[in-house]
Amino acid sequence: MKSAKKIQWIALFLVLVVVNLGCAEKEAVESTEAMPAEPVADAAVDEVDEAVANLEMAPDRVSAGLVSFTQEADGVKIVAHIIGAPVGTHGLHVHDIGDCSAADFTSAGGHFNPTDAPHGGPEDGERHAGDLGNIVIGEDGNGHLELVSQMLSLYDGDNAVIGRAVILHEKADDLVSQPTGAAGARLACGVVAPKMGV
Repeated sequence: MKSAKKIQWIALFLVLVVVNLGCAEKEAVESTEAMPAEPVADAAVDEVDEAVANLEMAPDRVSAGLVSFTQEADGVKIVAHIIGAPVGTHGLHVHDIGDCSAADFTSAGGHFNPTDAPHGGPEDGERHAGDLGNIVIGEDGNGHLELVSQMLSLYDGDNAVIGRAVILHEKADDLVSQPTGAAGARLACGVVAPKMGV
């Protein structure tokens, strides 16, 4: 009789254990379903509406300024602040490859030109997407340029500028000569990257 009662108690205990486990599993599933999904890295990047290139000047890799790219309703606004450059007019272009590792910055490739257009100035209908024209450097070694381009985007499609390079050239871009505007050697280079925390 005692053994039968003992078996009943054990059976009751096992039933309670199974019921409790089932409830715990249900609560775990419900709490997991209620939790919001973690945002993926790409979604976080898509929220950024500004990108920057920190330029460094050859051969000593000293800072040469900053070029920012901001997505606006009518295109991408480009603002360049150049410091410590030689006095005069210098070509400024977006180049195809975001690589400034070579001593002469040739690792950045040619002008960014996703439509295979001829070289031109920023006002020309047909031009490279990377043709930003010229920036004038004053006696203090500083220069400033602002323009809006409808041929660039931050992320979307073939015209995305993030991951490419900005090059400051030694000479003025004549806006005509093919394929580079006869702008000469590359003085400074910076890779375009998302500006986080804006």
